[in-house]
Amino acid sequence: MKSSLKKSLFVGLAALGFVAVAGSANANTASAKSYAKVTSNKTLTTDATTRNVNVNGTNALYTKAGTLKGAKTVATKSTLAALKDSKQGQKNWRAYRVATTNRGSVYYKVVSFDGAYRGWIYGGKSTGAFGGGVAQYNTTTDPQASTDTSSSVNSSASINTQGQTTGLSATQKAATYKIANPGTSNDGTEVTYTYPAWTQYKKGRVITDSTPYKDATFKVTDQTTRTREGDLWVKIEATDAANSKANGWILYSGLKQATPATPAENFNADTSVKIAYRDATTGKTLDKTNTWTTASTGTKQGNAVNALVNSAGYNLTQYLVNTGAPSGYTFKNLFRVS
Repeated sequence: MKSSLKKSLFVGLAALGFVAVAGSANANTASAKSYAKVTSNKTLTTDATTRNVNVNGTNALYTKAGTLKGAKTVATKSTLAALKDSKQGQKNWRAYRVATTNRGSVYYKVVSFDGAYRGWIYGGKSTGAFGGGVAQYNTTTDPQASTDTSSSVNSSASINTQGQTTGLSATQKAATYKIANPGTSNDGTEVTYTYPAWTQYKKGRVITDSTPYKDATFKVTDQTTRTREGDLWVKIEATDAANSKANGWILYSGLKQATPATPAENFNADTSVKIAYRDATTGKTLDKTNTWTTASTGTKQGNAVNALVNSAGYNLTQYLVNTGAPSGYTFKNLFRVS
């Protein structure tokens, strides 16, 4: 009797155990994971330059919104955390689509400027501003102020364009430049760009070969610093409209100071006096010059000019007074007469 009862209880327990397991399996099937659904998916149409962003590593990049069924990882959070501090503009990002799920989450589709990464990333709960794993990013910044704070221009100064990261001085802004090494290299120093390289998505070179512009001269019209690289770029404009096709952005280090050509001068030392002007405060000789020429014949270099007059009847002193001092100056004393 005891033996039969034990066997019967054992079978009953085994059956109960089977039912319990079966019940557990049925319960798992009933609570299968549910996924979010996209309720809106639109192309961003705001100014493209306002959609430059940077990742921050708090969210991964996926093939689709991360909470959708079938979403696969394109780049992990740790990968994006490393990319956010890259010193290369190729790792700037552009957002170009936005999607919203039925759970109220916003996802942005982004692409790195070099095209190496493309996918969807969590962007917060509002389409009005970037959030979550992305933030708006300025790919260029204003350069730090020049260490030369003087507002005056020294036209005789020798300008070194190499290694500068601060803003241009007044003298550098006023200078005339040439492309230092004309060629085809796409390194920022030999050709010009529509924007500083890698600061706007899919914006490239203005010209691909600067050799035809080896003798062209340019003035600087703008300046900026690339945020990631920290280098100084300038926007240049040709002094001759015939070379305007080369106008664009270039690294400041890709320029050199242009040496002004010395104009041919028809000066006869036997009949004329060259007049130079000096700033009495700074001692600097001005670029402005004038020439007084006697109407007399038979004079020689070194002759006194006191009694001589020019074709208008002015002696040298009268000519100086009548001509007037250079713009912005008044006479104090005569620097040199020769």
